[in-house]
Amino acid sequence: MKKKVLAVILSAAMVTGMAAGCQSSSGGGAGGDEDSYTVGMTLNLGNLTWAELSEAAKTHGEELGMTVTVQNSNDDATTQVSQIENFIQSGVDAIIVAAVESNSVEDVCKEAQEAGIKVIAYTQTIENSDAQYLVDAYNTGYACGERAAQWINEVYGDEAIEWALEDLPKYPEIIDRANGIKDAIAELAPNAELVATQPAEVMEDGQKNAENFMQSNPDIKVICSIGSGGGAGANEGVKSYISADEYDKFGIFGIDATEQEIMNIINGDPQKSSVSLGGGAVHGETLIDIAENFRQGTEQEEIQYMPITVIDSSNAQEYYDEHFGN
Repeated sequence: MKKKVLAVILSAAMVTGMAAGCQSSSGGGAGGDEDSYTVGMTLNLGNLTWAELSEAAKTHGEELGMTVTVQNSNDDATTQVSQIENFIQSGVDAIIVAAVESNSVEDVCKEAQEAGIKVIAYTQTIENSDAQYLVDAYNTGYACGERAAQWINEVYGDEAIEWALEDLPKYPEIIDRANGIKDAIAELAPNAELVATQPAEVMEDGQKNAENFMQSNPDIKVICSIGSGGGAGANEGVKSYISADEYDKFGIFGIDATEQEIMNIINGDPQKSSVSLGGGAVHGETLIDIAENFRQGTEQEEIQYMPITVIDSSNAQEYYDEHFGN
């Protein structure tokens, strides 16, 4: 059953199980100062949101007296496994993993658990983890597609239009996100036809895809993206093909609500909205708080979900001031 979730914030504490933190000090075997706590993190820093996340995690960790080490997986599963192995060897207390491929890291994450290290999965489900911070993927996509459909109806009415999708099918959760986008548009703007799909993870992908979309399908009026890289990149790609007085007739709809995406909306660019999942800074702080709960032996929910909020011209400035303003 489809959920219409525009501007609805999901509970960030949806209970699907309980994970009790077991050690109040060093759970990893570092054997150093019992009051020290070290966290290793591996994720693709080419992702704008995750780059922001990593900086927030290091800052928040320092505030809590933790040492947070971030490694760039470069979207390579083999590299990521080696990074986790190195974290185990160095005796960290917790490891945060945004898995390139969940199956690839399950064995090494089990090794970490056997060494007394807490494993925290981020965005992708990992079987051998102690806590998970995840996206409600389908409803996140549906929120993006719903806002796109509303815009289509407002600007084009019943006129037939074409749209394109930037997805990332190598991740099962992202497939659900893409399906949510497609279902919402099919249901709420049936006059819109999906004519092109290409994967995008980083901004360069999004820009290149948008340029290719515009070359092969010049009548496209909407591009939806499963993430910030595709959304922000598409905005730049489309701007190179249309004039400024056409921006109000072209809609780009993304997910992640990065600073660049929000500025695109505020500036009146082709990007019309992005779905916030709390933002990279909030994610970084939340992940460190999860590690802190393990450190203190505090009970916490095993699976927590990110909030869903659509950001468009009606609330972009307020969102920017709250999340990015100095």
